[in-house]
Amino acid sequence: MQLRFFGATGGTTGSCHMLSFAGRTVLFDCGLFQGRREESYERNAHFEFDPRQVDAVLQSHAHIDHSGKLPMLVKHGFYGPIHATPATGDLCRVLLYDCAHILEQDAAYLNRRRALSGRGGRAPRRNDPEERDGAAFQEELLPRDEVQPLYASADVHATLPLFRDHAYGAWFDVLPGLRARFHDAGHILGSAWVEAEVSEDGRLVRLVFTGDYGRKHQPILRDPQPLVPCDVLISESTYGNRSHPSQAEGEDLLAQAVQRLVQRGRGRLLIPAFAVGRTQNLLYELAKLVHDGRVPPVDVVVDSPLATAATRVVVDHPELFDAEAQAELLRYQGEERFRARLRFTESVEDSKALNRDPRPCIVIAASGMCETGRIVHHLAWHVGSHDTEILIVGFQASHTLGRRLLEGRSPVRILGRMHDVRARITPMLGFSAHADREDLLEALTPLARVEPHVFLVHGEDSERHPFEVELRQRGFSYVDLPSDSRVWRI
Repeated sequence: MQLRFFGATGGTTGSCHMLSFAGRTVLFDCGLFQGRREESYERNAHFEFDPRQVDAVLQSHAHIDHSGKLPMLVKHGFYGPIHATPATGDLCRVLLYDCAHILEQDAAYLNRRRALSGRGGRAPRRNDPEERDGAAFQEELLPRDEVQPLYASADVHATLPLFRDHAYGAWFDVLPGLRARFHDAGHILGSAWVEAEVSEDGRLVRLVFTGDYGRKHQPILRDPQPLVPCDVLISESTYGNRSHPSQAEGEDLLAQAVQRLVQRGRGRLLIPAFAVGRTQNLLYELAKLVHDGRVPPVDVVVDSPLATAATRVVVDHPELFDAEAQAELLRYQGEERFRARLRFTESVEDSKALNRDPRPCIVIAASGMCETGRIVHHLAWHVGSHDTEILIVGFQASHTLGRRLLEGRSPVRILGRMHDVRARITPMLGFSAHADREDLLEALTPLARVEPHVFLVHGEDSERHPFEVELRQRGFSYVDLPSDSRVWRI
């Protein structure tokens, strides 16, 4: 019985972990690596294993860094079942088609840039950022060979029938010798941590994979369910060395930012946000602030077709809301102060028109790390204005535009041009959907008494190493930090 880790080792993207036993192979997640364009393409362009040898996938949730390579897996010969919760399947339908569209656009864009530059190499920098919806490249070095998208919409179409829905708490057979069940992880709608029992040569191993483990008292979602004792624990460590502000503090910071916009009477409050999870939480909190009278009504625009589609999926699954959200949903549906000022854009023309509208407004747009999507165009228009405030509401991976803004860098490259940053940058990590150090320790510490073999993944080393030290001090004897795809025998 062995484990291999093919992503999210020393970083927070590209989650893909392989369990092999009795001649069978299963993946826990199959996500895209995200970061520098050239490095991302190179790392995503192939698998370090033969997809035809994978028998099944256990999918923790729908975020692209966990699910984004599923169509590529199918494209290269995988045809087994993809086990997930119903909401994860619904969100993957939306996210994967959107991802394929962006990949196709990006490949076409790079090939046009190659044609302009001659044979590839460095693109000309004169007056050709070629602004377009859905892509923003922070480097000007172009590939020498024609770029093919990692996969296309047809591959997504072939992937979706492989999904198998499972309710929380219900055991199901994955493969002969392996059964599993999902538990609510409280991260995004439908997210799960996985409990698995693996049998090989008369030996039973209990394995737990946290996926992305959530926080207590998040808007809309139920609290994550407690982990169970196990022999092997694969745990995320995104915030293994950091603590989040409280949810109440996050609400206060959001209210203050809205009030500053109203007092200026002009400009933008830009909020880069993941289309799934973060956008819906922000809308919930803004509605609550307006209805409680803490801020006056103000125009709010969700400028993301993906977020619009994801919001519909969220609304279609009220059974997954916590009790407060179910009650608030009924209350908000009968009030108009917030809803009358909220709109969702549909076309690229609608998005461009926002930048020509002088009226103050809040714009929520993907992507959350400011690397792709419509938020990039809003930043290009407004980052140089003192009348702009940018809320950073989630984790920003290394080498992303969001991380550079958070670190206070200026100028920054956006769509091929350098921009001085005059906008106010406001960190607001109280809205993170990831467990922080204290949350993770609370979830993991009770397991120390059974001394599982712990593998820390999905965390930069600055987070993983201190967390490893703390876990050892709390009684975990076997803690490892995978850094590559070597074989671990369990």
